[in-house]
Amino acid sequence: MMLTVDDINTDHQAYAATRAEMRKRMIPVRAERRVRVGDIVAFEFENLDTLRYQVQEMVYTERLTERSDVAHEVEVYGRLMPSSHALTATMFVELRATESVREELAHLDGLQRAISLEIDGESAPAEEIRGTEEDLDMPSETVSVHMFRFPLTDEQRDKFRDPEVAVELVVDHEAYNDSTPIEGATRRSLIADLTLRS
Repeated sequence: MMLTVDDINTDHQAYAATRAEMRKRMIPVRAERRVRVGDIVAFEFENLDTLRYQVQEMVYTERLTERSDVAHEVEVYGRLMPSSHALTATMFVELRATESVREELAHLDGLQRAISLEIDGESAPAEEIRGTEEDLDMPSETVSVHMFRFPLTDEQRDKFRDPEVAVELVVDHEAYNDSTPIEGATRRSLIADLTLRS
């Protein structure tokens, strides 16, 4: 299943009438798929529902109506669709002291290259999903939001789908090292992602 332009409502007045209810419905969905690792890093694992909502909100707030403009947003966010052998997530670095954010991010330089899933003791490194206009030959700058894909081998996928197998989301950076188990409702939700076709 993929995100398409036809999934998005460009009738802004009609969407406005249902927006509060849509937000209310999405809050528990996003909460269930949110994993905090340590004090300031949180991940939200994406699926069709979360991505459709993000694009719909973008189209609404930007008042986009042209099909080509909507298609561009669908293309950008559609890269975050999970598949049978890959989970996807958006990482948020949640820094509160706005006057020192630049210095804090400099201290965390390279954080986006220190993310992995640990499945039954085996590491599955995250791959950063770079911006469509970024120079992929240049290392990305550490900012407050990054997007990731976690590609899995057949064996890793099968182990992830077994709730008895330990899985942790790991940040292993010299200035920030922590991990969180993925279990319960979050694990069940992500297992459902891995039933999707590639």
